[in-house]
Amino acid sequence: MKATNPLCRPGLFTLLVLSSLSTISRAQFDEPGRSAADAGGGGGSSSPGVSETATPTTRATPVSVGALALQAEVRRLIPSERHYAPFVAALIGAAYEQRGFRPLWNAAELQAGFHRSLAGELKVHAFPELMALDPESLVSQITDTTVDKRDLAHTIAFCDAALLIRFGAVATAEIWPDWDHGDTPGSEDRSLATVLGDLVVATSLQPFQMHTAMNSLAPKNWIYRELLKAYPEARESILKYSGIPPIPDPEQVGPGKPGELYPGASAIAAHLIDRGYLNMSADQASLINAMTPELTGALIAFQTDYGLDPDGIFGQGSWRFLNTNAADRYRSITINLHRARLMPAKMGDRYLIANLPCAELYLFDANDFHVKTMRIVHGRADKDTHRTKIFRDRMQEVVFGPYWNVPPSIAVKELLPKMQEDWGYLSRNNYEIVTSFGGATGNRLSPDTLSAVAQGKLLLRQKPGSSNALGYVKFLFPNTFNIYMHDTPSKEFFARSNRDHSHGCIRVSNPDELAEWVFAPDGWTLEQVRAKMNTDLNKGVAVKGGINVYITYFTTFPRPAAGGRILMAPGRDVYGLDEVNARSLAAVVPWQEAPAAPVTAPSGGQ
Repeated sequence: MKATNPLCRPGLFTLLVLSSLSTISRAQFDEPGRSAADAGGGGGSSSPGVSETATPTTRATPVSVGALALQAEVRRLIPSERHYAPFVAALIGAAYEQRGFRPLWNAAELQAGFHRSLAGELKVHAFPELMALDPESLVSQITDTTVDKRDLAHTIAFCDAALLIRFGAVATAEIWPDWDHGDTPGSEDRSLATVLGDLVVATSLQPFQMHTAMNSLAPKNWIYRELLKAYPEARESILKYSGIPPIPDPEQVGPGKPGELYPGASAIAAHLIDRGYLNMSADQASLINAMTPELTGALIAFQTDYGLDPDGIFGQGSWRFLNTNAADRYRSITINLHRARLMPAKMGDRYLIANLPCAELYLFDANDFHVKTMRIVHGRADKDTHRTKIFRDRMQEVVFGPYWNVPPSIAVKELLPKMQEDWGYLSRNNYEIVTSFGGATGNRLSPDTLSAVAQGKLLLRQKPGSSNALGYVKFLFPNTFNIYMHDTPSKEFFARSNRDHSHGCIRVSNPDELAEWVFAPDGWTLEQVRAKMNTDLNKGVAVKGGINVYITYFTTFPRPAAGGRILMAPGRDVYGLDEVNARSLAAVVPWQEAPAAPVTAPSGGQ
């Protein structure tokens, strides 16, 4: 499709507008609220950063009377529930002002099917078609005469649909409350200049096509694009009867082991056939009553692809990933598609994604090239103060042989009773009592010093070594939550399917490989990393340029697998946020959310 020069085409935006516009920050239309965090809940960071909420900026040039009149008109006509109303008013006012208030559209583009096309695009992106504004009905409501009424009506309808798709139906704070606080790495996709630039691209192609235009304005991050690919099939599948039976819960009937009779064998076979892992007919599958070699081999292939232990044992983890039905998949993909709008289009030259529902860490090089996946343990679900926050930041330092600066809450509630009961506990576990975390010497153990710890006048820290709670290395991205990534001596938790077991920080299963990747641009080898982990004592190494870190919550995640494949991995709704987010999205999701089931304590089982 050939693009024409927007400067030569009447009725369209020009790129000249970009030079005189400053950005409107996301805070201006999201208006996120800030939740207080327990600074000690994450295990204590040696250098926590100070986060600041982004503040709006003003335009570099004065706003004309005509632009102000247009903004007021747009605000009056845009539905009151649109959280981005101030932004769309500024966008439309600026667009007309910069072209001398001439029409933005050619008459040929304002056909009767314009509204129908807008509705169709909203449906593609998981919105009800009825949310599309009808430009013809808007014409009679427009009272301002600054620009042609019909032209303005179509601009309002078009921009409203475009921003619904790009920004979502609710403000960021209603999905991930802490996402836009502190450092916000990644491309800035929500500034006025950026959106206006994309709008120029969207409307400059000839002939004009609504689908192409909206696609260029939609979120461009790879997570959103992959979920969007899966959405049509998920939506259509709920209208079809698959005939696939549910698989019995292994917690009730026990795990399915290779070679043994198993009551869920035929159902497992049916689901593996549906996923393309087992080549046999449905009739053959219905006759299976044991974990046969063929069935076990297919299960191992499935487990390998989804990051489960490839042992051929059908346990709780395999059940959660395999035993999904059409309605559950549709609900989950829809919710997560709305979450994915929050991810930046460009996440960084190198970046990390820690997805809590999957309890995995994904490493990416330039151009979103997936390098490695490893398991993580994150904050416990059964204690609100221990839950890992969903936010983004920049990794700035790696500390080898770290101290663990024990948060006062943990020192008083968990360690102090043990020290009072067993006076040898402190030295046996390599703890020391200090006046400050930067102090070089400790205080002698006595009833007075323990009393001072209880009052918060003295602190506890754990010396570097094999018993240190942070293991041999920690990865810092300073934040007000004191959350960071680290090694751990408690390796057994990585074998569990439910891996929420920390105070809020993120334990990584392969810290040596993570450090090797972090310092790969500097030429570090795995052997060098391991040597520093074993010999250095509390030595920090700066991460040149920083690495973007995204701690996310996707209960359906497009998981990178071998061979460049992307698999829709169902994660555990560990913090019960699917129901919370679905209720926030009640106006746009086509179901009524049922009450959430209680969140259970961590348990094992693959």
